[in-house]
Amino acid sequence: MRSDDATTSAPTFGEMLATSGILERASAATREVIAGASASVAEHARVHLKVVSCDACTATKACCHLKTRAYLHEAVAIVARLRREDRDTPELRRALKQAAHYMETVAQVKHERPCVFLDAGERCTIYDDRPSVCGTHFVSSPATECARRTGNISALRSPAAEQAPSQIEEQFVPRAGLRRLDRHYSGALPRMVLICLEAWDRRDYVTFLAERCLPAAHRFAQITR
Repeated sequence: MRSDDATTSAPTFGEMLATSGILERASAATREVIAGASASVAEHARVHLKVVSCDACTATKACCHLKTRAYLHEAVAIVARLRREDRDTPELRRALKQAAHYMETVAQVKHERPCVFLDAGERCTIYDDRPSVCGTHFVSSPATECARRTGNISALRSPAAEQAPSQIEEQFVPRAGLRRLDRHYSGALPRMVLICLEAWDRRDYVTFLAERCLPAAHRFAQITR
């Protein structure tokens, strides 16, 4: 078989993820991390007589205006949802591109832009498939404090959950047959989702993802140092 014939018969990125079960495992892994962190923080709050303010937050979603990292294994679950709900549109891709550029070029202290996945009512439209970082950070201080950059915030953290995404990524990469890079396949949330959308129907996704994700990882690391 000629090499071009082999390429034509190879599965696309999306097909490979679905038929191999990798997509389902990646989505489940992120949900388990979030569920574990939520349970751990809730128990810590109970023991120390604190309240997890996020559980009943109705304040402006300032946490959804921050620079947000996403790993490729988290982006694939988001993209699968977007495609399933017919939300992969030129308008969305333009919004992702603009948000990614802003997140990769504006300093951390000056970054104030709502997540592209918030709706008009400030509700997350990918909530069940959100990246682990969005579901593993909590506060016990009043939720309104989070809306101010100088707010007096008392964070509740789950150290184990913070390490989990990179560990999951290390398993995801070889399972998906991707190239090893000198960094994780990660970067700004909108950038990783955009790259994943662009890779979904490609058969040369191994090369495409390596060439796109490495610069994305470097840019995000540089701006968040």
